[in-house]
Amino acid sequence: MNNAINNNNKGRIIASVAGDYSVFLPESGNVVVCKARGLFRLKKISPCVGDYVTLSLENNDYVISDIEERKNVLVRPPLANLDCAVIVVSSCEPKPNALVIDRLIVIFESKDIEASLVFTKLDKSEAALSDLYRKAGFSCFFNDDIQPLSEYLHSKTSALIGNTGVGKTTLLNRLIPGLSLPTAEISKKLGRGKHTTRTVVLHKLPPAVFEGAKGEAGYIADTPGFSTVESRFYGAIASSDAALHFREFREFLGNCKFGGCTHNGEDGCAICGAVESGAISRSRYDSYKAIYREAKKAENEY
Repeated sequence: MNNAINNNNKGRIIASVAGDYSVFLPESGNVVVCKARGLFRLKKISPCVGDYVTLSLENNDYVISDIEERKNVLVRPPLANLDCAVIVVSSCEPKPNALVIDRLIVIFESKDIEASLVFTKLDKSEAALSDLYRKAGFSCFFNDDIQPLSEYLHSKTSALIGNTGVGKTTLLNRLIPGLSLPTAEISKKLGRGKHTTRTVVLHKLPPAVFEGAKGEAGYIADTPGFSTVESRFYGAIASSDAALHFREFREFLGNCKFGGCTHNGEDGCAICGAVESGAISRSRYDSYKAIYREAKKAENEY
């Protein structure tokens, strides 16, 4: 244990493995591996990567004694205090699933996490999909030009999120030269990627090299991939809130003919009218209806 570390030091959890937390202490530049106090278990609170914490000495060992209030947290993967989530979308294998993308966006938006997209394995089919999301108000990037994404991530705490096999780890290795994390090929038999990322780790981004860059470089996390079904475990929202988290819906909300409109085909619905006029894409609206139904079903089960 480093003797330069004093009692009651503040830091940030950058990795977590089997109850051992790696805490970066900015004042000293040290990383301390420690446990959390047992009181967190009693309170049913688990420290997670991204948490800002205080370390204290107990029996000559450092322990996490306090967790600062989080501005947001994901349940799976356990990750706190994100500024943005970058949804990584493969243009071919595995094929993009608009509902999965939109479900994730809704979850992130509900937690005040800025959502953006990066397209990998480009085969020209990504143009229509990126146009759809740009029109809806989201930043879109491409892995054949890494600089715009690097500039976007500067000074942020971000995470790469996406299906197994879309190329998150490959992208992270490009963002942080020399990182050299292991990657795996798509399984031709199963049509999906092999899991290469097992845990969540916050990696420090390299210093900015673009004009006008200010502040610290920021952190980015690679996260374990998921299947279509597993994506819903990133979080949940109320059916009544679903429309609030579709950006392009907002200018039409409150303009429906009848109060309490759920935007599911009701007479005089402003959202439905915007879909018919092309102001809202049919794809995004179909995702809204699916997400609304999922939320409603979950509410009726409890």
